[in-house]
Amino acid sequence: MTDVSAGAMEDLRSLVYTSFRFPFLQAAMRLGLFTLLKERPASTREEIADALGLADRAGHVLLLGCCAFELVRKDGDGYHNTATTELIADDPDGFMPVIIRYTQEMLYRPMGRLYESLVHNENAGLQRELLAGSSATTLYELLAEDKNLETAFTAMMEHHGRAVVQDLIDAVDFSSYRQVLDVGGGTGTNAISFAQRWPHLRATILDLPNVAKLATDRIAEAGLSERVQAVGTDIMQDEFPGTHDCIVFSRFLEIWSPERVRGLFEKAYRALEPGGHLLIVACAQNDDETGPAHAAWMSAYVHAVASPEGRSYTTAEFEKWYTEAGFETVDRQYPGLFDVIIRARKPAAAPDRA
Repeated sequence: MTDVSAGAMEDLRSLVYTSFRFPFLQAAMRLGLFTLLKERPASTREEIADALGLADRAGHVLLLGCCAFELVRKDGDGYHNTATTELIADDPDGFMPVIIRYTQEMLYRPMGRLYESLVHNENAGLQRELLAGSSATTLYELLAEDKNLETAFTAMMEHHGRAVVQDLIDAVDFSSYRQVLDVGGGTGTNAISFAQRWPHLRATILDLPNVAKLATDRIAEAGLSERVQAVGTDIMQDEFPGTHDCIVFSRFLEIWSPERVRGLFEKAYRALEPGGHLLIVACAQNDDETGPAHAAWMSAYVHAVASPEGRSYTTAEFEKWYTEAGFETVDRQYPGLFDVIIRARKPAAAPDRA
């Protein structure tokens, strides 16, 4: 076997073993191994098994896997965290522990149905795994009846929403906007952050009626009811209310088909004042459609679980579709790890495209 083929075989083995690496990570975190080793580094296998309430055989299995997959390291008879697992040893409600729990509860089994999802062009992961044995027919109905899944999903969305909106308000100056419409704005993370950062700004959230009610409660808790409102509506069927100088689509367009995205851009054009801005925050593909990894992850998640019609789009696709609706490009930015921020403008002397 040549060096090249030996290296390729090792890469292939590594891909196969990935299906074991995450379960060891999740199990060790849930057991509290990394927290234990942060507090008591160099603990022996016997001490670890005793502290975690594991039988001797289970302790052997856990620590062998964690060493083999470089989650912990062994020095003599004592075990230590690696630099990677030290990052999740402190705060069980921190961003990465939340993502790990979400991945275990919401993604690990469903993504095993990616093949069926692709062949049948349907959410096989959702239908055949998460909804199996349930009376629910959609992901959101399931969350309403499964408290464990709802907790994992809500914690992930809140953490991720805060990270996305921080990137957004750091990258885009909203001081020139007076009235912002946040389409699919959820429970208000974006709109509340906009209003807190820019005290003159007013914001409206559009979402499903039950989500808008939750947003209204959060807005009241933040003391912003005079400047931020949530409107329950059918975003696809109804026109956008009022006239705005900025319309935001943040992590919302990925779940819709190209035809629906085009329709949303057309509605945004009609609802914007001349000279107003369209602002898109998206987990976008590279324009050459070769990556990045998080866009591939998003596409697979949407296809297998979240939506019967969406995927990750390229920035070029967004630009083509909003240009067809009448917008002109302002700029694109890549401020964080995952997203692109695209701004477009409705011309100041905009024609009527109703």
